[in-house]
Amino acid sequence: MYKLIKNARILTMDTDRPLAEAAVVIDEYFAYVGTEVGAREFLAQRNFIVEEFDAGGQSVLPGFNDCHLHFLHHVKAKQAANLFDATSLKEVVEEMKKAYEAHDKNSTHWITGEGWNQDYFTDEKRFPMASDLDEISKDFPILIMRACFHIGVFNSKAMEMMGITKEEAKKHPEYIDVDENGNPTGVLREYIFDNIKSKLPAPSVGELVESLLDSQEDLWEQGITSVQSDDVKYIPGSNYPEFCRLMRDAGENKRLKLRYSLQALVDTKEDVERFFALGFGKDYGNRRFNISCIKVLTDGSLGARTAYLRKPYNDDPSTRGIAIYKQDELNHIVYQSHEKNMPVALHAIGDGAIEQCLDAVEFAQNLLPYLHPRHGIVHAQITDPELMKRFKELNVGVFAQPIFVHYDMHMVGDRVGEALASTSYAWKSYRDMGIVCAYSTDAPVEPFNTMPNLYCAVARKDLKGNGPYLPEERVTMEEALESYTLLGAYMSDEEEDKGKIKPGYLADFIFLDRVITEVEQEKILDTKVMKTFLGGELVYERV
Repeated sequence: MYKLIKNARILTMDTDRPLAEAAVVIDEYFAYVGTEVGAREFLAQRNFIVEEFDAGGQSVLPGFNDCHLHFLHHVKAKQAANLFDATSLKEVVEEMKKAYEAHDKNSTHWITGEGWNQDYFTDEKRFPMASDLDEISKDFPILIMRACFHIGVFNSKAMEMMGITKEEAKKHPEYIDVDENGNPTGVLREYIFDNIKSKLPAPSVGELVESLLDSQEDLWEQGITSVQSDDVKYIPGSNYPEFCRLMRDAGENKRLKLRYSLQALVDTKEDVERFFALGFGKDYGNRRFNISCIKVLTDGSLGARTAYLRKPYNDDPSTRGIAIYKQDELNHIVYQSHEKNMPVALHAIGDGAIEQCLDAVEFAQNLLPYLHPRHGIVHAQITDPELMKRFKELNVGVFAQPIFVHYDMHMVGDRVGEALASTSYAWKSYRDMGIVCAYSTDAPVEPFNTMPNLYCAVARKDLKGNGPYLPEERVTMEEALESYTLLGAYMSDEEEDKGKIKPGYLADFIFLDRVITEVEQEKILDTKVMKTFLGGELVYERV
């Protein structure tokens, strides 16, 4: 069946025709884009049934591409207590008591909670500890994760089950917090925490894939048609080969309608070797499921002071954060992937970690200059002009999260000092320098709601209207939409297939309830996605 999109303000993301009023979809692809008269002339030459969709004069644009999130984590988090709105340590404990009371004690699954942030606490601005969770239970394992998901807090039973002892803490002093007697407090950080998360009792890989398929509409409601998702550590036993097989098959039979690219977190040289030895790479999968890159974590988060800085933290001179790799280790991992012409997406928030990542990319490029995988840095928050010049020189892209401005604008000056803060979160500067800067939410660190992300990019304010923060780094709505659609496709090397409304491109597109480029800033947050299409199929319609 043919589809006619009419009476629309189509934002095509195509520089040859930025605006159109009509489009024709045949099967999975756009076949015509232009005027309604031209569309009807195109259709008159073909004897097919035509289904018409009237946009009511409002915006139609390519589906959003969230270029870095954790979709499987979102799926699993539906079973956890929601701590994102907790405004006190007392409230965290109370919510976890409710979760404990509701939990099936015969289950092998842990009691978990997600989203607390000590900066929002009104009673004690400190991390929770095992002693707080032990008030709930000492007999059943409990884990609560900070909003950044770089820090977790375990009760005594959970630490006992995972072998977090005084002796183990001595081996990993940067990653396991201890009290004055050297006993673990329950606070674990970064890769030690990640490795434990991957070992927790969980539904089977098959069950998780089924839950993921059942959760696709969560994204479509926000107009998201493509994701690049970092999920390996959320797969039971890190059994990503089985996950990839099931997802590929779901894409083949179109149960997976979402376009899903795996950012494969294989973070040691041995893991990278195994990844390629198993036959994984850029050519694995299909148009619904593929693998876009290797993912590597090189530091932590700013809120937890584990992001790695070149100088000590302004509000805690005792630390510069955590550098997860030595430079030669990181060089080797990036080189391993570069050698296979496979991009690496490097998580780096602090300027020290960003410098390490750029050095590693430069090392690989110098040894193999004839290969050009599209390496990128995820977050790339704390920067200065010299670091940004190196992004351009090395052709390194950025996976940015404008929504982070909402929280970070209130603490980044304290964390890193006003001078360094003033050259950070520089999304507009990246664009002006010709650096590819695509948008994402890092969900569930932040909700994957698209309009708050666009609002923070365009307004540079928090969601209560405070700001603007570094107003010179505002982008236009047109620029923000390009970063959230076409440039996201570029970062997974798919910009010739999707991210535009153009003949020959995949018909992944959305209807909005207003002309998004003409609304006042505050009205951006009220904008609704009315319809979402994937491969020409209507998969979501707001009731």
